[in-house]
Amino acid sequence: MEQKLTVIAITGGIGSGKSLVASLFEKWGAAIVDADHLAREVVAPGSPGLLEIQQAFPEEQLILADGSLNRSKLASLIFSDATSRRRVESILHPRIRQLWLQKLSELQSSGTPLVVYVVPLYFESGKKMDEIKKVILVSAPEDLKISRIMARDGFSHEAAELRLRAQLPDSEKIPKSDYVIYNYSTVDAVTDKAREVFTALVLDQ
Repeated sequence: MEQKLTVIAITGGIGSGKSLVASLFEKWGAAIVDADHLAREVVAPGSPGLLEIQQAFPEEQLILADGSLNRSKLASLIFSDATSRRRVESILHPRIRQLWLQKLSELQSSGTPLVVYVVPLYFESGKKMDEIKKVILVSAPEDLKISRIMARDGFSHEAAELRLRAQLPDSEKIPKSDYVIYNYSTVDAVTDKAREVFTALVLDQ
């Protein structure tokens, strides 16, 4: 009998620890697709996505000499201006969606029983993904998220806070999530909760 494929989403604000939880699920046998990685694919040098981004902001030099995206300049645009952010999202999100569905189709034919889509902006997008059966939110206090962003990316407190403010607060996401994994103490504690959620998902197949 063919094994049923379960597709879930892991989401959470920047600095919450989505990658940690996803890595645990992968270690336990899930296939992982990361929307951030797809976002990089759709703006690869010479891609239609990258060219359209540049055309949307003709006054900005968003393509570097080597043909790659000037990520720092684009980030300064989208995190300082909501209109620019929505414009970029309108260009990239449909392309990311198409690439995700392509990869999901490939995984469906591979026999993988559990697929995890790591989507930072799952709730912010406001679009329902019918293929997603359960949503896991990774949550952490805002001050802890900010300190993690600063340590990981070398941002100032102001820059880290700016990125966090561009996303919905956890208080709005928690009621919409099927599971919540709180990542504010030890790795062992997160691992235990992640294992509990993973087991529940596998048993629910």
